[in-house]
Amino acid sequence: FPRADSEVASMQQTPQFVTGDFVPHHVFLEDGEYGRALDALVKAVSDVLVTSADHSRVFLGRRKVEPQPDWWYIGGRAKPGETPQQAAVRNVRRELGLDLPASRFQVIANYSFVWACRAQAPTDHGTADISTVHHLTLRPEEEAVVKLDEKEYADARWFSSDEILAGEFHPALQQAILDLRARRAYEALEKVSGSDAADSELARHVRELVEAVQASRDHTGSAPLHVSFDAEARRYAKRQKLS
Repeated sequence: FPRADSEVASMQQTPQFVTGDFVPHHVFLEDGEYGRALDALVKAVSDVLVTSADHSRVFLGRRKVEPQPDWWYIGGRAKPGETPQQAAVRNVRRELGLDLPASRFQVIANYSFVWACRAQAPTDHGTADISTVHHLTLRPEEEAVVKLDEKEYADARWFSSDEILAGEFHPALQQAILDLRARRAYEALEKVSGSDAADSELARHVRELVEAVQASRDHTGSAPLHVSFDAEARRYAKRQKLS
């Protein structure tokens, strides 16, 4: 197997700073109360881009409900006091039936999501999230025992990374794949920079990193990306809205 993600320094982190003796007070909100909270707050979410050991395939679930009733990450909201990795561990345990250590979840990036619809009434009030997207590599024996939460997902399957980049998928999924490629290019450069590699090899890795970062930046741009989804045709459209 490739080296465990925990052995490789990540380009991205989401550090947690705990000030004072924080004690979480987790409560359950009824749908009406939760809907009012969604009107006033931005949720913290921990999502997970699940890949095969060789990183060539991505495991996605097709969600049943708003705000994204289509192919999406494995994941869900974080609870107060959890680190993003702890929330990712809990979400993967609940949705895939895998109990994995937090060190297996490496941050890809942090994304801002704004959705026009939501599951809770009034559904047209929408919702907003700040998502920490993680990368999780599954080993073959873990792939074999994945059990998806049927309450959350209508379907699940493996896609090739290139299929997602070229196909009808939410741009945020495509962005995560591009950001993951940039992170892997950085890790490859970091590995050779501490060795006796020739200057030509170092230069090649620098070029690959620059190209990967540029591809990531070009996909979304600097302004908010507005996305529309035709559920019947299963087609996405996107446009940049400049302020």
